[in-house]
Amino acid sequence: MDKKHSRTIPLQVSGLHVREQEGEESRVIEGHAVVFGVRSVNLTPWSDWREVYEVIEPGAITDELIKRSDVVLTAFHNNEKILGRSVNGKGTLSLTLDAKGLLIRCELPKTATADELLVAIQRGDITGMSFAFEDDWEDSENGVSMERLRNEDHDGKEVWLRHVKRITALYDVTIAGHPAYPQTDVAQREIDAMLDKYCPKDESDEQRKAREEAEAEAARKAEEEATAAKQREEAERAAAREQRQRTLRRMKQESTIF
Repeated sequence: MDKKHSRTIPLQVSGLHVREQEGEESRVIEGHAVVFGVRSVNLTPWSDWREVYEVIEPGAITDELIKRSDVVLTAFHNNEKILGRSVNGKGTLSLTLDAKGLLIRCELPKTATADELLVAIQRGDITGMSFAFEDDWEDSENGVSMERLRNEDHDGKEVWLRHVKRITALYDVTIAGHPAYPQTDVAQREIDAMLDKYCPKDESDEQRKAREEAEAEAARKAEEEATAAKQREEAERAAAREQRQRTLRRMKQESTIF
């Protein structure tokens, strides 16, 4: 599974805007690409039994991470049109940590894409910012932890909260229109498989026993198939060795005759 995640912060939370400037029209935009302590939209809208929300915890991003990252600013996830860039904390894209989250500031270039973007932001047509990052699922103490919210029940669905305590890599910040979800069934299945490991569905004793028996049976069949495949491979290698030996004996006999 791809470890990279993308999250969109709505406009009312990110505060994305064109910065006021005296004199000529401003081309500087700023807003929070990451907001600490705020619950995201449902990350699994396709699920019929589970809703998963996410909170980026304060301290998840550090100055040290910014200083070792190469982060680009794009529009609508189009990496072919870069609007700004921060390499090791320096460049045309400014990344600053404050009490709210990760504040970005960038003077947009004088291009047609940037011109259209400025107008859309000023009109309020752009609804948020997105950022791409990596975290550590395996480290539940310092990386990511899952919390089952038993006091919440949305239309019969379990509600889980994904706490991101440490972000290990930053890739880009993007000016976006709507929250982005995985578009393919494969991507959704991969996410569901990962979530199943860390926030399993509540089960009765009978359901758990049936699931464990099914998993054990599947594991047994997989082991049998692996053993059979290994035996076939060994038999094929033995047959190949025997064929080579017969060929060598025949060649030896022919060389003796002549």
